[in-house]
Amino acid sequence: MPHIIIAEDEDDVREFLTRAFSRAAPEAQIISAANGASALDLVQAHECHLLISDQRMPTMTGIDLLRAVRACGYVFPFIMLSADATVEAAALQAGVTAFFYKPLSLRQIREIVATWLAPPTYV
Repeated sequence: MPHIIIAEDEDDVREFLTRAFSRAAPEAQIISAANGASALDLVQAHECHLLISDQRMPTMTGIDLLRAVRACGYVFPFIMLSADATVEAAALQAGVTAFFYKPLSLRQIREIVATWLAPPTYV
């Protein structure tokens, strides 16, 4: 069973993302956190196959979370979300797997699941 962690400080956005990813990936277990530090704790306590993170959060930004996750040796896909167009370059430079502008559409959520949660194919 794939595991998705969602890090988003806004309650309504976090709830929307949790519901939308649950529908797009019904076989996945989804856990959410209200900030980057809590998300890092979840990564260290649970298996993770995909992390979706807002950039601007209290305690630890999405880029700080990305750096911490990678410093711990985790290599799962890390998707960054932000409404702030000025952070895309910094997120990509920090090594984010993909960057999406908020708000996410249901089509984009299905695309994220299909692209980064799909099982690998071997030839």
